[in-house]
Amino acid sequence: MGINFQLHRASVNAAKGIREFQRADNALAKGNDDTAVKHLNKGLEKFSTALDHLVKAEADTYAKAAKDFDQGNEQLEKAIEAWADGKDSVAVSHYENALMKYDEALDLLDN
Repeated sequence: MGINFQLHRASVNAAKGIREFQRADNALAKGNDDTAVKHLNKGLEKFSTALDHLVKAEADTYAKAAKDFDQGNEQLEKAIEAWADGKDSVAVSHYENALMKYDEALDLLDN
């Protein structure tokens, strides 16, 4: 679904989990143990969902990085072919595009 979407959903679910823990705290303060347990369980479910979204974001990140590496490799192949054909300026352009794609992939993996 996309890295940013998954991170957003993880944040929303974590916030909802915190809110459920606050509700549990209020219920405990009022002596409502059963209600507190229900809110704690809901909070744990929200954090579990948040974790699922983080795992999906990680998978999306690796998929995007792999795609960028592939595109960089394609540009590098074009650079080598252009250089072999004596088209130095075209080779430089493809080489710079390859480096840009490699940088994008590495930036994704660096975070």
